[in-house]
Amino acid sequence: MGKRMVMFDVVFYVVFPIVLWHALRSPVGEYGAMLICTVPGAVYTVYRYWRIRKVQWFGTFLIVNLAVSTLLNIFAGSALQMLWNDVWYSIVLSVFFLVTVVVKRPLLLYFSLDFVEMQGAPRSVMKRRFLERDVFSLFQWITVGFALRDGLLAAIKAYLIVRYDVEAFDRAIVIREGIGWGITILCMLGFVRISKIISERENRHHST
Repeated sequence: MGKRMVMFDVVFYVVFPIVLWHALRSPVGEYGAMLICTVPGAVYTVYRYWRIRKVQWFGTFLIVNLAVSTLLNIFAGSALQMLWNDVWYSIVLSVFFLVTVVVKRPLLLYFSLDFVEMQGAPRSVMKRRFLERDVFSLFQWITVGFALRDGLLAAIKAYLIVRYDVEAFDRAIVIREGIGWGITILCMLGFVRISKIISERENRHHST
């Protein structure tokens, strides 16, 4: 399932947008081509939401993120402004993740609760385990990792826009996915550690 998700992400978020960008740029113009390029990813995001629509926090975040991104793209008015809107939105997401850390409500903890509940684990029980000090601190750091991802993406995309203007579009797509998956893999190590801590505690509990 994980390999399929990576493949679909690459196809819908990288391959289709780049192919459509180069194919449609001349016929429909840069701004029109950029708008069309967002369609495959938007459709795929809706499909992912439909597949996991029972999850509370993650599903809501997914669909709200899509709605805001779509509105920013539609009302941008130009290809260049659309690129800059993406930069500012990445900054907003980065700040949002950090705020959830500051107020001690790390968003990735609630995303994780959604997924463990989907797998049949009692939400209330898992929440108590996730709120234990050493586990909770890992969720804090994982959420910081996602904040850094969006902040780094914003900085790189801004640099590309200043240097390449609208030519930054396809470059930013590839870099976005590369950095996104790189940070995600690092954060997955944190999830593995969390799983190990919880398993060790359960084993100690059963052995006593």
